[in-house]
Amino acid sequence: MIAYPNSYNISFILFRVKTAVDALGNKAWRLVGSKEVGGVISSISSKEYYSAIQSKILFDFKISIQCFLYDGSKYAYLAREDKVYEIKRTYLNGQFLELYLSETPIQWKEIIKDGT
Repeated sequence: MIAYPNSYNISFILFRVKTAVDALGNKAWRLVGSKEVGGVISSISSKEYYSAIQSKILFDFKISIQCFLYDGSKYAYLAREDKVYEIKRTYLNGQFLELYLSETPIQWKEIIKDGT
């Protein structure tokens, strides 16, 4: 396999949710919109880490995507890790948008999809 510069190395789902009440009256997450995109995953630099510490917002890693792919979603689901991450910060870097992500306690299987 040939790796091209800026070719994506991860596929993930950007999504938006609303809080809802399930059939038993419990608080639940309802999927409002989603789309699968590809990006380049990387760790945050030491400069970004110290900046995050000062602002008291910690990130696990960042993913760079083509800026036109981003639709304002606040969450990302990485199937290979089976984890939901919150998009804490975005940064426009030329034609790419860097999404800074932090793990959340939300489980993908707990999100109500397609009205179910």
